[in-house]
Amino acid sequence: MIIAESIGFAATHSITEILSAVDEVDVSHGSQHFADKSPIGQGSQSPEDFVTSMAQARDDGRHPVALHTLFHPQQLKPAIEAAGGSYWLLVRDPLAQIESCYAWIARQTLTGSAPHFLQVLNTSIAALPPAGVQASLPNALYYYAMNHVLSFNFLAVGLGAPTRKMEDLLSDEAAFREAFELADDTPLPHFDGNSVHRASHRARKEVDALAEPEREVIQDRYTLNFGGRDYRLADMQMLLGY
Repeated sequence: MIIAESIGFAATHSITEILSAVDEVDVSHGSQHFADKSPIGQGSQSPEDFVTSMAQARDDGRHPVALHTLFHPQQLKPAIEAAGGSYWLLVRDPLAQIESCYAWIARQTLTGSAPHFLQVLNTSIAALPPAGVQASLPNALYYYAMNHVLSFNFLAVGLGAPTRKMEDLLSDEAAFREAFELADDTPLPHFDGNSVHRASHRARKEVDALAEPEREVIQDRYTLNFGGRDYRLADMQMLLGY
């Protein structure tokens, strides 16, 4: 049993498609209900019940893998490890992951999603002026994206979750097989010339409608207090080896 956790924006759709082509793999993506694979927000299990469903799949002879559950790491990591499974964090170059998240939240906001817009306001508006950053919509969206990605990753890493780089998994067949515990003779067409690439969060039309955010300023001034210490983007880049 494997949980490859990710806040998203790290090729989780592509990896899920690759795994879905493997007969013995039972894979869920973007779901908090392993049994029925319903999207997040459309029915969920507790972390413990989620793991129980994975264990049932394992006992039925399947190879259960879950990606992008968005359960809190402090809940899911101990649950899967207690059941004999593994939990690791799927990561990407933080700047690229933030940029993808920015495109996603811009699309959600500009196409009228009130819940996402409220999340942006609650996260960003009070934080930007003290940092000396103008509280504009592009800046608020970019700050939200930074916080969304970095806060989740810092928490998981802080809890001791191992990390694996998206870039390595999609380009190195041996790394992919090792990460997902696949036999050497398991067919993986992605590595035989039929590569999979699903760009699920592109939103150029929406992003192009916005003025540019003050990316470098926000990157320089963003801090996240974790365990009584302030962390920055550079700390995450160093921790992940980017």
